[in-house]
Amino acid sequence: MEALFALLIGLLVAAGVFLLLSRKIVRVVLGLTFIGYAGNLAILTVAGLRELAPPLLTVPGPYMDPLPQALILTAIVIGFATTALLLTVALRAYQVSGHDNVAAFGDSLARDPYAGEGRSADPEHQGPDLPDLIHSDPEEPGPDHPETEDLSPSDRTAGAGGQP
Repeated sequence: MEALFALLIGLLVAAGVFLLLSRKIVRVVLGLTFIGYAGNLAILTVAGLRELAPPLLTVPGPYMDPLPQALILTAIVIGFATTALLLTVALRAYQVSGHDNVAAFGDSLARDPYAGEGRSADPEHQGPDLPDLIHSDPEEPGPDHPETEDLSPSDRTAGAGGQP
């Protein structure tokens, strides 16, 4: 019986890792769920699989330890809640970006889709794919200043003339 459970745990982990390496976000969520199920079966297998030792105290005889079963039940509830949360986030990410490719998300989800061009949802924390061209120091020349016309965007953020 333990060998069958070990094989089943291996198959669930293999399927979970395969799905986790996919580029589709729903497959990633399913992969995490499969790995969680494999962990639950591993806890159950390590606790011992005895057919003649029930977890009920009303039946006479040797008893199973109820702690692993309580841990598994708690893990199932937490796993269900986490899966529901991840699917909700995946749905929102799909609504915002229009695709479910994990590799193509980049930092586009950090921007407000209803803001104007060049404005993000959080203006203080620009994404790595959008250079920060907003200067808070009024004495420092901005991107439209003649001194910074020949500078690259990385030099503009560092200050005029590339000085920090």
